[in-house]
Amino acid sequence: MQGTPPALEERYRSLGLRTDERIGWTLSRGADRWPDRVALVCEDTRLSYAELWRWVTVAARALHEQGVGPGDRLLWQLPNSVEAVVLHMAAWRVGALCIPVVPAYREHEMEQILADARPTAVAFATAFGSRRPVEEMETLLAATGQRPRLRIAVGNAHPGWSALPPPPGAAERVTDAQLPQPAPAAEPCLVLYTSGTTARPKGAVHSSESLLSEVDTLRTAMDFGAEGVSITGAPITHVAGLLLTALMPPACGARAVLLTRWDAAEAAALATRERATFSCGPTVFLQGFVEQYEADPEAHPHRLRSFMCGGAAISPALIERAEAVGIRAFRSWGMSEAPTIGLVGPDDSLERRANTDGRLSEGCEVQAVGEGRIPLPAGELGELRIRCPEQMLGYTDAALDAEQVDAEGWFYTGDVGRVDAAGWVTMTGRLKDVINRGGEKFSAQDIEHAISSHPAVGAVAVTGLPDERWGERVAAFVVLRPGEGWPGRETLVDHLEAQRLARQKFPVVWRVIGELPMTMSGKVQKNRLVAMWEAELAAAPDPA
Repeated sequence: MQGTPPALEERYRSLGLRTDERIGWTLSRGADRWPDRVALVCEDTRLSYAELWRWVTVAARALHEQGVGPGDRLLWQLPNSVEAVVLHMAAWRVGALCIPVVPAYREHEMEQILADARPTAVAFATAFGSRRPVEEMETLLAATGQRPRLRIAVGNAHPGWSALPPPPGAAERVTDAQLPQPAPAAEPCLVLYTSGTTARPKGAVHSSESLLSEVDTLRTAMDFGAEGVSITGAPITHVAGLLLTALMPPACGARAVLLTRWDAAEAAALATRERATFSCGPTVFLQGFVEQYEADPEAHPHRLRSFMCGGAAISPALIERAEAVGIRAFRSWGMSEAPTIGLVGPDDSLERRANTDGRLSEGCEVQAVGEGRIPLPAGELGELRIRCPEQMLGYTDAALDAEQVDAEGWFYTGDVGRVDAAGWVTMTGRLKDVINRGGEKFSAQDIEHAISSHPAVGAVAVTGLPDERWGERVAAFVVLRPGEGWPGRETLVDHLEAQRLARQKFPVVWRVIGELPMTMSGKVQKNRLVAMWEAELAAAPDPA
């Protein structure tokens, strides 16, 4: 890991964007200040800050007694639950490095991650739908020769595995006096394995410095304080879910509402019941809230106030629909390596929120670069590189650091976009998400935005398919809005024509599908769409 260059570290500290605060103390201080406030709501469980601290402290003590302490690596894979939050915070309290892994990963991905992480301790659910993760991982650990010092089964008891302690009784004395100190601010405390759409998972390493800088930036921009109520169905193994449950709320005394799985009707009902004020997550979550409010306006007298949207392409039309039902939604560009790069202020217009990915957050630098990584003039399109206080220390794999981070601390994101003279960022796609038609290259996201503005379209993914004559042809995979029928390709082409889109960008392949294949972080898996097309082609040659 390269870490932050000294000159940048000094600059961030001079601006107050990095401090010596340790993330393992955040809950303790929150419990001291707001013991009786509700900290976490999940299904039928409601925990005050004092109650959450007591359970976390008991769990931290159990970890410590079983040999987990400063610098050790706890890898865990759990669905959204109170237990997952407790385990995560307990690991931070004893100075351990937390390595949450998205629940969707199975033996194929886990073998790669285990080999990279070499965990000291692991925790898995005994059941996840029809799967039995503890049994899967028991077999995998034996096959790979790994022997973690501690293995925790969450759910039912499992032979040879420890259990997470239950919450302490009201009369039980709880103290953290004998626990080790949390990890120092500059040391690693979190590894997030990026979900990726085609490549092996990459481990992005964060410290208290980078994570708490992210918290302070987001709290300030969102005016999120003690009266705030966050709600999310994003996995807490992903940065969005982690921010809204274990990071932002305890820093300001707010309440976190956690869904165990994403369900739009349940989310809207919970947001009304708990008077939720803020959420963030992938496009599909915002779309779910909007559709619930559109379908039955009277059922939700309280509306979610604001939504920060990321993870997948966000059409301006969806931001406008959100505005119409009372949600102040906005696009925000970020990633596991640097969670929030662009943000909007309270006075920023709907046009800005719908058509850009925000203004650079304090201390953040973004440049579009061209060939040879030479910076381009303001407003020109190129690969976006960043330097910011929320940026990771580096990857677990030094080879990736060498490839994507230079000696001056610039991280090369692989995203394509532009930065205007006023510091507004617009991300237009990935380097790998550019369609090359006969040597002419254009962004798939530009076409997606145009198609998604049609009233029948709920979601769309555009990608290139192999073409003997042109190299690639444009294909659109469309999900219709509830209650809408397929209007026909001619109608959609007329819609693109009316927007004066270049005809070279018009899809020549259209497919209506039930849902877009997504990663756990909400990114469309376009490689799976291409595979779907190839299977269709093999079954019935040239179905275009």
